[in-house]
Amino acid sequence: MKPITFSIAGFLALVLCLGVLHASGPIAVYALVDKVEFQPNVDKPESIRISGVFITAAESSDTYSSAQSGYLYFTLPQSDQELARREWADLKSVAGSRQIVGFGSSWGAHVRVRKSDEPAKSPDVFPLGNGMSRINADQPRAKELLDYPHR
Repeated sequence: MKPITFSIAGFLALVLCLGVLHASGPIAVYALVDKVEFQPNVDKPESIRISGVFITAAESSDTYSSAQSGYLYFTLPQSDQELARREWADLKSVAGSRQIVGFGSSWGAHVRVRKSDEPAKSPDVFPLGNGMSRINADQPRAKELLDYPHR
């Protein structure tokens, strides 16, 4: 009887781990954040504009763009708006610090870097999944962001 219990427990653990791995996935955005603006207000924002330099993952992939200057424009996800607002506050806390961060999961994410002079409309849905991580400056994508010449 014990081997069956162990097999079922092992199978359940494997299934749970696969679910967690799939929910996270590769980082959606590597960012050097210059400025964060909450809209319509700071108290209960519904959208966020993040200005800086970004490297983004292709949707559901670990293939990344080269560094691009501009801004990201996001709306709250339906799944967990309070978690997104906490992550937005984390992004605001690193704005202007030259700290490279990574956030979101590329699984199902659609992130578009907009040109600085492009009007803010049709926001992307903020990609949850990995939280915000501080990235070491010697990591290759961090170096590319820090060395970006066209700012």
